[in-house]
Amino acid sequence: MALQSIRSIRGNSQCADCEAQNPDWASLNLGALICIECSGIHRNLGTHLSRVRSLDLDEWPLELIRVMSAIGNELANSVWEANAQGRLKPGPDASREERERWIRAKYEQRLFVASLPCTDLSLGQQLLRATAEEDLRTVVLLVAHGSRQQVNETCGEGDGRNALHLASHKGNVVITQLLIWYGVDLMARDAHGNSAMAYARQANSQECVDTLAQYGCPDERFPLMATPNLSRRNTNRNNSCSSR
Repeated sequence: MALQSIRSIRGNSQCADCEAQNPDWASLNLGALICIECSGIHRNLGTHLSRVRSLDLDEWPLELIRVMSAIGNELANSVWEANAQGRLKPGPDASREERERWIRAKYEQRLFVASLPCTDLSLGQQLLRATAEEDLRTVVLLVAHGSRQQVNETCGEGDGRNALHLASHKGNVVITQLLIWYGVDLMARDAHGNSAMAYARQANSQECVDTLAQYGCPDERFPLMATPNLSRRNTNRNNSCSSR
């Protein structure tokens, strides 16, 4: 039943890359369904770009189902294919070479990714804000553009929280899992030494607790201390980081 709910997400009746009908493979970190032919190419990209899993042959823990149900092909392609510049997408009968050219251009070279918003904020600060606001599409867009360093930007001196702290504080297992896949530092602590696990426990989010524990996030169970607000200058740049 849960996997059927993934198949019913908008856009998921067709492969995200070649539009073949009824795809039965998934790219977890992309949140998209793909056909078996495209899945082989995704595997060759490496897990840092695409984490492939079979809908029918593999186990599906709840947090993975939540990610796939929250994103889906329509949202994923609104990010990864937004600037395809009129290039013809391969069809279900395309050769492997045609598929591979498209898939590598799309995910490895990131040639078609939607443009970033016009703002004075750095990508890392935009990610912090989008995470605090639980704006999933913007989070997907930013991690598509971002480097590991940008994903790990913090709220600032005297605060120290990264996006994982904020996602855990919200109890948002979808964004928590995405951030882990895109290289957020699970060992990071805020200015008072609190890991993301402390925030997940404060939020009473067992899903976030279980996901963080699976990837080795520290769990000393210290009392969570509030970090101070940012300076006025930094607060103006990113109000989300100063809120609790």
